[in-house]
Amino acid sequence: MKKFQSSKYPITPITDEATYMHFCELVEELDDLTFEDEAEEEKKYAHLDALTTLIEAYEAKHFQFNKIELTVVQVIEQTLEQLNLSKKDLSKILGSNRVSEIFSGKRDLSLAQIRTLHKELRIPTDLLVGV
Repeated sequence: MKKFQSSKYPITPITDEATYMHFCELVEELDDLTFEDEAEEEKKYAHLDALTTLIEAYEAKHFQFNKIELTVVQVIEQTLEQLNLSKKDLSKILGSNRVSEIFSGKRDLSLAQIRTLHKELRIPTDLLVGV
């Protein structure tokens, strides 16, 4: 059984551009790894989340992106588009026939739906909570 080797993917502060670029490559590499064992897969995702957090912190400090405020629906739509998924796929993921109500603004996401979208589509929870 293949084990996740966290030592190959250091969790350290990003202090320069070279380290930033290296961490971006590590995230891509990690994202491509799959493990049959669910526990190993969860370790990978936890590590991936930590690396992504470090990258986001570095970007927030060193890069000025155009900050466009997206609605929860826009975030979900963009994610579906990037993953080449449809609203029908989203209904299967959420196990709900209420997707049209969510997209029309008649219904907010439930806490369970937010957790599912975060786990299944890797959407950061802070983007799913309408503030």
